[in-house]
Amino acid sequence: MTVDIGGAAAALQAADDVLILTHRRPDGDTTGCAGALCRGLRQLGKTAYILPNAEVTKRYAPMITECYPPKDFSPQYIITTDIAEEKLFTDNAEEYKGRVDLVIDHHRSNIGYGRQNLIQTGAGGCAEVVYDVLAALGVRLTQDIAGCVYVGLSTDTGCFKFSNTTAHSHEVAAACLAAGIDGGEINRALFETKSRPRFEMERILFDTMEFLHSGRIALAVLRRADIDRTGADMDDLDSIASLTRQIEGVQVGLTLTENKDGTTKLSVRTTKEVDASAICRKFGGGGHLRAAGATLGAELTTAQAREAVIRAAEEVYEQSGI
Repeated sequence: MTVDIGGAAAALQAADDVLILTHRRPDGDTTGCAGALCRGLRQLGKTAYILPNAEVTKRYAPMITECYPPKDFSPQYIITTDIAEEKLFTDNAEEYKGRVDLVIDHHRSNIGYGRQNLIQTGAGGCAEVVYDVLAALGVRLTQDIAGCVYVGLSTDTGCFKFSNTTAHSHEVAAACLAAGIDGGEINRALFETKSRPRFEMERILFDTMEFLHSGRIALAVLRRADIDRTGADMDDLDSIASLTRQIEGVQVGLTLTENKDGTTKLSVRTTKEVDASAICRKFGGGGHLRAAGATLGAELTTAQAREAVIRAAEEVYEQSGI
């Protein structure tokens, strides 16, 4: 069942003993949304926790780790934030498949797997949606809550540079700034400060990037050997896929990352003329028009994955009619 902001707020007003789920390889939006929502519900006097996510990195951990539940907590109401589909659930969330009470999301590919579904595809980030729900609930925008919302919104809009940024995105950001957060410092930490492993991985990415289809498609492969040698972790690789699209003339940026389990992560970034999610859907993935992802199985070598991804990207590019 689809609900609007008011409907979601009404459902949350009646709920208690809440558990909030975040997705695999958590980014700033899923963790920021969960952190803001959990703190907002607690402000209303409700019992609310966030399911532990073993993959959360040091950059986003502070928003959710202090909200982890005690061992004896028995949730009665399950919420997901920024999770487009159940296959993105963490391993410890498997028991909640088919049991989600409220889905809060902004992905076009979300078919609505919850009992109630608040999916606003026009939002720049899921954090915008969570902000509106909290406002409808009458939650006071404290610095802690505003910080979580701002991180979610800033990361999903690329520091408000991506085409998914809306007027409402800026309105929500303004409200967070008015609540007392240091937006400049947050953005510096998220987008300017680089670890040495991140610097090394960017150098490798640019050194090995291929240009295909008359320079319209750029492809980078991040090898597991290089990731391990540089000591790069998930924080260091966060948003690195966007670099492929920064080259003049490139309309489709493809980044393949070799995972430890032998699978290959595909990240696609495109200009407004090409649908990134259409490329990823060919491999069972999805996402947004300009940013999407998928995982290719371990049965494919990196070379085979590369060829399959190039074919898919060229097919979608040709269909775009550019």
